Amino acid sequence: MSIIERAAELLRSGPQGQQSRPATSEKGETRRQGLIERASADLAQVAYLPTDGEPPPNPEKAHAPERSFSRAARQFAVDRSRMRALGLITPDGERTPLAESFRRIKRQILANVAKPKPGAPPANLVLVTSALAGEGKTFCAINLAISMALERDRTVLLVDADVARPSVPRALGLHAEGGLMEVLLDRHVDFGDLLWKTDIGGLTVLPAGTAHQHATELLASDAMRGLLRDMAERYHDRIVVFDSPPLLAASEAGALASQVGQIVVVVEAGKTSETSLKHALGRIDTSRVTGLLLNKVEATPLEYSYETYG
Repeated sequence: MSIIERAAELLRSGPQGQQSRPATSEKGETRRQGLIERASADLAQVAYLPTDGEPPPNPEKAHAPERSFSRAARQFAVDRSRMRALGLITPDGERTPLAESFRRIKRQILANVAKPKPGAPPANLVLVTSALAGEGKTFCAINLAISMALERDRTVLLVDADVARPSVPRALGLHAEGGLMEVLLDRHVDFGDLLWKTDIGGLTVLPAGTAHQHATELLASDAMRGLLRDMAERYHDRIVVFDSPPLLAASEAGALASQVGQIVVVVEAGKTSETSLKHALGRIDTSRVTGLLLNKVEATPLEYSYETYG
C-alpha cells in the first residue's frame, strides 16, 4: 500500500463532518488508532517524492557570513489563562489525554534526533504543517514545543514561520515586533535581540517578524541556510519547532520543508479531503515525514491516541 493510500485510509477511518462523536466499539477505536500509527510508522520507508521547494544549495557556494548570537534572549511570562482558554497544554496543568498524546508523539521525534539519517538535514529541525489553513497546525506546533520543553535535558526554540498569518505569539500572550524576517533581511541584526525566553521549561520563541513579499525567496536563501545551521548546531540539547504555512496555501512551506530533518503533517478529521492530502504530500520529501496527526477527533477522556488532539 502506498503512502497516499495509507493517508486516504486514515482519513476515511475518522468521522466525516459529524457534529458529535458516534457510538463506536472498543474494537473500532483500536482499529482506527492502528491505522494512524501504521501510517506514521511507514512514512519513512516510502520512496522520495519531489518537493515543491527551492533546489538544494550548491555545495561549492560559500556560506553566508556568520551571524551574531552575542546577546541573551528577553524573557516573558506566558499567559496561562489564555493558554487554557485555547485548550493548550499548560506546564502546571493536570495529566490530560491531550498532554499524554503529545508525550507519545514527541518520543518518536526525540528518537529520530538521537539517531539521525546520514546525509539528511538535521533531525532536530522539526516542521509542523498541514495541507490547508485552519486544520490545527499552530495548535499542534505549540503543544509539541511545550511538551518537549518540559524534558529535563532539552531546550526548544519555537519559530513562527507562518509569516503571512503569524499566530504563535498571540496564542502565548506575547506582544513582539521583529523576528525571523528581520534576521534574514539584515545579517547585522543580533539574533538574541529577537528571541523571547518563556517561563515554561526550556522554551524560547522566535516570532515571524514583519511580513515580506519575498518571504519564499528569503526562506530559501543562503541566509536562511546559515541560520538553520546555527540553530541546529549551536546547542546540542536544542530542538527547533517551526510552525509552517500550509503546504497548499503558500510556497514558503515547500522552501522550509526542503531544509528540515523531520516533518509533521496535521490532518483535520472531517475536513481535510483525500485530494488535498495527496497534493500536500506530493510537495514534500515524505521520507522526512515523522507522522500524520489526525486532529479534532472527539474522544472520551481516557482514550490516549493520536486522534485526541484539539
